[in-house]
Amino acid sequence: MGTNLAKAPRREPEEPIWLLDSMTTVMSWITKRPAERRRSLDTERTRVYSGGKIASGTNLPEKELRRRGWGEVAYMSYGEWLVWLENALNDVHAGTDHGRKGLRASLCEMATPGIGTLSHDEVALSYKYQFPVHAVGYNWLKSNADSANRLAEKIKEFTAYYRDTYHYQCDKVILVTHSMGGLVARHCSEVLGLRDSVLGVVHGVMPATGAAATYKRMKNGTEGVAGLVLGPNAAAMTAVAGSAPGPLQLLPSRDYGMGWLRIRDGKQLVALPVSNPYSEIYAVRGTWWGLCDDTLLNPLDPDKKTIDQDWTQFTDLIRRYVEPFHTGISGRYHLNTYAFYGDDVAHAAFGNVTWAQQAPSLLRGHIPPLQHLLGERGTDDPGCGGVLLKVTQEGKTAVASFSLQDPDENGDGTVPVRSGRAPGNRAKACIAFSGIDHEGAYKLDATRRFTLAAITRIAQGVKGTALEYKT
Repeated sequence: MGTNLAKAPRREPEEPIWLLDSMTTVMSWITKRPAERRRSLDTERTRVYSGGKIASGTNLPEKELRRRGWGEVAYMSYGEWLVWLENALNDVHAGTDHGRKGLRASLCEMATPGIGTLSHDEVALSYKYQFPVHAVGYNWLKSNADSANRLAEKIKEFTAYYRDTYHYQCDKVILVTHSMGGLVARHCSEVLGLRDSVLGVVHGVMPATGAAATYKRMKNGTEGVAGLVLGPNAAAMTAVAGSAPGPLQLLPSRDYGMGWLRIRDGKQLVALPVSNPYSEIYAVRGTWWGLCDDTLLNPLDPDKKTIDQDWTQFTDLIRRYVEPFHTGISGRYHLNTYAFYGDDVAHAAFGNVTWAQQAPSLLRGHIPPLQHLLGERGTDDPGCGGVLLKVTQEGKTAVASFSLQDPDENGDGTVPVRSGRAPGNRAKACIAFSGIDHEGAYKLDATRRFTLAAITRIAQGVKGTALEYKT
């Protein structure tokens, strides 16, 4: 969700509605009610906004950086990182002794996890080429397949610019992704067939097989300060994500594994899905544990006159956009892939999501077996992590109360280890780092140096292509 968005169709001047320049530009979202969120963040009424703040610190004019797309992405998340990467990859100047004392040269002296120590020849080869850093935003509300199409068009646009303007031999790019952008890049290179236009890919904290946190956030909102903006409760989250395929495509796929949703009552345990998360969790209606509360889907219809239609549209998203997208990228990665992920108990993530019975035994009465509670709606669900069930049998009322448990797996606060490391057997390197916060994954020196080393290693792939210098 790190791309700035504006109203669609395009108007002059453009009017941003999701602008991540600073806390000031996002604070207005804290007070927005579900209906306002649904009205503003509509997939068909939003587009990428290119007028975001541009970071200073390079020797390039703002006009050039805007052409490269820097204004499309969140300054708060990527501003300093874009400057760092641009300067590290284009450092032939007196201040670095024309690269001899640059960051790439230091990669010959210090080993990079998963990559090792680069040779002087590898670094020297990289200095034969220019690496102008571009940014490609995407409408994260829409399907990642749509975003992949936009990425494909941008790849063609940027490479054509250098061929047409400077007559450079430029027909390949290196992709560096963050989070959801990794899914976009995989669909672009592997499903749309742009693999030959991509020399290699570096994925940072990609939810490769999904993130169970997506389910958790649909049930009780996004945690922490970020939740005040993204949606602090189920009503706010469902109002937007319930009609947006992009966020729903972050749900765990089949590749994530089975049994990650757990409902526990003492020694009784139900673990879902058994074989199909789409039919067993995501499209289940009228239960307290299903992904989506149908009464929250459309806050623009307070009388719930269109609730059945809204539910049909929601399940269509699961059937037509979420499951096919997951299937399309399943196990598919660019042949020259490098990846890193977070593995830290201090940034625990939801590997499993567990609902646990909390009602004291004195209040519970004769609660039926756990399986009998799964078909119930919560009679008092504040959308904040707790569900109250009142069950009446044979004239007697019993009370059950389930609440969501804390994150249970190392990660980066959003992506658990099991999903972050999923590219492992298909990547040149897939490395865990501690201390990674999901949003700030590229703010650490260790992950930046890993990315720089990976780009330098990927650049060796010019050998045998039209980009290779002939001797």
